[in-house]
Amino acid sequence: MNRVSRIFLHKMLFYLPFILGLLLSFTQIKSAANLYDEGLVLTNAERIRAGEIPYRDFWTMYGPGYFYALAGLFSLVSPTIFVARLFDTILRFLLTLEVYLLARTMTSRWVALIPYAFVTFWLATIRFYSYPAFPATGALLLAALSLTGYLRDGRSRWLFLSGMALGLTALLRLDFGGYGAFGFSLALALFELRKSAAAGDAGPSRLLRLLKVEMLMAAGALLVALPLYVYLLLASGFATVYYDLIVFPATVFRAVRHLPVLPLLPDFGRLTGGQWNDWLRLYFPLTIYAIAILVSLHWLVLRRVSPSDPRFVVGGLFLALTGTGLGLVVKALSRYHDLHVLPTTICAVILATALGYRIPGKFWQNAPFKIGFAGLAFLFLTGPYVAHFSMLATRGSTAPAVCYSQQARAGCVLISQDQERVTHYLRANTRPDEYVFIGNSRHDLIFINDLLLYFLIDRRSPTKYTELHPGLATTLPVQQVIANDLAEKDVQWVVIMQGWESGEPNASSMSSGVTFLDDYIREYYRPEITFGSYQVWRKRP
Repeated sequence: MNRVSRIFLHKMLFYLPFILGLLLSFTQIKSAANLYDEGLVLTNAERIRAGEIPYRDFWTMYGPGYFYALAGLFSLVSPTIFVARLFDTILRFLLTLEVYLLARTMTSRWVALIPYAFVTFWLATIRFYSYPAFPATGALLLAALSLTGYLRDGRSRWLFLSGMALGLTALLRLDFGGYGAFGFSLALALFELRKSAAAGDAGPSRLLRLLKVEMLMAAGALLVALPLYVYLLLASGFATVYYDLIVFPATVFRAVRHLPVLPLLPDFGRLTGGQWNDWLRLYFPLTIYAIAILVSLHWLVLRRVSPSDPRFVVGGLFLALTGTGLGLVVKALSRYHDLHVLPTTICAVILATALGYRIPGKFWQNAPFKIGFAGLAFLFLTGPYVAHFSMLATRGSTAPAVCYSQQARAGCVLISQDQERVTHYLRANTRPDEYVFIGNSRHDLIFINDLLLYFLIDRRSPTKYTELHPGLATTLPVQQVIANDLAEKDVQWVVIMQGWESGEPNASSMSSGVTFLDDYIREYYRPEITFGSYQVWRKRP
């Protein structure tokens, strides 16, 4: 084999994981649609396309960025579940590339494939499409890549770009943007103070330089995030936006959605397989963050490595990712679930790879060490998410080239037979400009509601409270608003979904005792036709 052939083969082997990763990303694109989480994003995007404004015209506790991005996409191409998933899949693939690039700045081109492979596997098997947390995580990693540029060459433009990426993060998920700002600001402060001390700068000069770089990063973030948020504050009112984005998630959401976590030292002998995975998902990232902090402080504070030392840059990046990741852990604890803990795990696996890369070479010459390290890595990195791979076998997979639905807005994505039938009926018996309300069989006890059906039938919601969230739609004031909207808009059709009652150890499993909306529907509407778990009601003459 000549030199040209060897180079070609080498490049093909290197790019093969990215090609395979892209193909793997599309394997579940036609899997069953999620009626709540996925439907929430699609329906809110459509409400924006109809001229409505978040917080003022429809209730949501999430940042507006992804809604607007999807609304813009739907203005260019036909709005379908498949189109939204294609957009999401591309963003996920870009996220995996960012994982690789960020790991490569701290390791090597081949070692960086390790976290890339794990994150690709996780994102390809976890499903949950149109979930804004993943694009927000991608924006955070973009901010970290830009910060790396600044830590290396000190050029101010990198800081400004990092700030812009943090601003984008805040548009997609306000909480993620806050965690990123916290982690990056702390890391930048320690990095700058240590750098100024090494250069022999006086105290006032150090503080002035620190203020300058922090403000430069903040300016980039505000340039991106501030215009839209100011617009929404003016349109919706400060009190409304503040309550929906800050107060409700911090108070009511925790009460009605919180899931308990296992303590650091549980009875390991009694843990089931699922509990073991839950324990690993939480304490693996925390362990990595603790090690990263110790290593960073050892380099930057105790040993005071020179700014020209590569460890100086890596230490600053360690602290930025650790501060951000710890914030994401706090977010995951509000409702502890493998989906919610995945963003912080992505940060942790990058750090874990970089830390492993820096283990002294003499240890790698020891066979028991290598075997033990590989076993622990496989356990910690694969175990918590291997359930998603087995889920494909137990629930069945879907082929990307097969069409699973005849409904136009499904875009061939699999939806339930009941959704197929009720969608066909409502589209055939209602006008395109007609209002339809989609509720539950009980509104004193709510877990989730079918938000996807609004998108499928392409009919407008008559009320601001499309998302029937426990702790909100279970209260008397909100139920009175919904009933008043039904009356004012002379809504002729109501869809009632049966089932999906909560069994979780939180307030969502307890009745509020408020039956105002249920009583109103029974008084003014009558059952028309039933499709499995869906019952269509029509207004009484």
